[in-house]
Amino acid sequence: MPPEAIIIGGGLAGLTAAAHLAARGVRVTVLEANRAWLGGRLAGGETETFIHDGREWSFPSEHGIHGLWGGYVNMRATLARFITDPALAPLPSGGEVWINRWREEVRRVEAGSIVRSWWIPAPFHYVNLLLHPQFWGAITPLDFLSLPGLLFSILWTVGYNPLAEESALDGLMMDDFFRGWTPNLRATVEGVTRNLLAAPDEAITLTGLIAALRFYTLLRRDSWNPYFFPCNSRVAVIQPLEDAIIANGGVILRGVTARQLQRNGDGWQVRAERHDGQAITHSAPSVILATHGAAAQTILNTSPDTRPQAEAMRFPKPLRNATVRLWFSASPRDQASSGMFTGDFVPDNYFWLHRIHREFSDWAQLGGSAVELHFYGDAALLNQPDKYLLVTATNEIMRAFPELKGALVHGAVRRNSATHTAFRVMTADVLHVHTPYTGIYACGDWVRYETDSLWMERACTTGIAAANGVLAEHALAPYPIATPPPPEALARWLGAGVRGVRAVFKPLVNRLRRARASQKRG
Repeated sequence: MPPEAIIIGGGLAGLTAAAHLAARGVRVTVLEANRAWLGGRLAGGETETFIHDGREWSFPSEHGIHGLWGGYVNMRATLARFITDPALAPLPSGGEVWINRWREEVRRVEAGSIVRSWWIPAPFHYVNLLLHPQFWGAITPLDFLSLPGLLFSILWTVGYNPLAEESALDGLMMDDFFRGWTPNLRATVEGVTRNLLAAPDEAITLTGLIAALRFYTLLRRDSWNPYFFPCNSRVAVIQPLEDAIIANGGVILRGVTARQLQRNGDGWQVRAERHDGQAITHSAPSVILATHGAAAQTILNTSPDTRPQAEAMRFPKPLRNATVRLWFSASPRDQASSGMFTGDFVPDNYFWLHRIHREFSDWAQLGGSAVELHFYGDAALLNQPDKYLLVTATNEIMRAFPELKGALVHGAVRRNSATHTAFRVMTADVLHVHTPYTGIYACGDWVRYETDSLWMERACTTGIAAANGVLAEHALAPYPIATPPPPEALARWLGAGVRGVRAVFKPLVNRLRRARASQKRG
């Protein structure tokens, strides 16, 4: 029987939509361009193999480790619905270390557990770090000069929600947030933001920074509470979703790239191309567009039936990144499972794979360790050859963990293509879950929907919302969509106060802007 819904894209958002539809009995067909791997930015990769001490070792690769954070309520609901194996349940982080380097001086503090578990409430819970002796080695007396600027930035963040207000403030960048901050504290928060948005400094807007801080850490202590999958994300997430889709009658076609959409009576025809170049078509009453932003823009702009509206839309800029994995014959003394690099460090974060993924347990039992480092740098860095990234990663990890010097066994680089979204607040001119086209829905971490969420949580949220749109056409019950937990009481009260002040002064500010614009015209 022909499908009732076609999902274009087999990443997390598309598979989430397909799994929810198939579970309700809707016949779905998923078209995935990648011939080998489902999952998008959670996809697997070729096995990394090397010889050490006369034994062959093999490890699965992936796009990079992803954390499941405190506000990921709809992603957790999706996992609970479709992943029943308790062995795949995410595990809490074993602590997050922040490591700062200025030239050759390295300072470190295990900040994650302190921030989320000590007694001072949000949004001032970072003050808890001052009660920890180790933190005093990571700051200088000069940093206390940042307190006025820090307080203003905190109040600005709790009282301004760019996602809800649909305010992009284009032209204002991350630098505008740090006026009055000392370099040391600024480097720390810049590092947090680079890691939360997986982007280089020049791609981070002011509203992106504020949205990330609000969602991941500033409004609640437990928002900064990452969990990690016990094995690579293909096995832990993507394969179970694929299995659920197929078990409920769905079809997944790999190596099929959607090229164009065409109206077909009351439905749509998807014109596609197989990996061998053969042109094929698929038709269904409903289509869910679940690709990354650049691919969606190409499909909509090359389809005569969708081009007029698509040409007026704004699509996100794509970003690329790289990961480096290093294997050592020794293990670091620090027992935290992950951490963040700031200051003069070149990589942005690290994850000790032997403490997170069970595929590395045999290696760890022999006293070895393995680490994954992420590079979110600019083109000048990412255009460097693999050898440069390997040497840089090795040097930096040994600066942070000098006990590993002389213990390197193997290294591997993975370059991820430009499919990551450069975050921008979703204003009215972007693609919504409910698109302007009857019978077409969209989902992904760049798609607009009325929820304060980012990345994997937004992918799952919009995937469920798109599925609900199709379910409504079939008069079937929708799935509930949860909202992130509300801010803690103090953060909520401060936010209300700041919004009240903004409401009082907003008319005055608008008059001043109009007067200035009038003077320029005169």
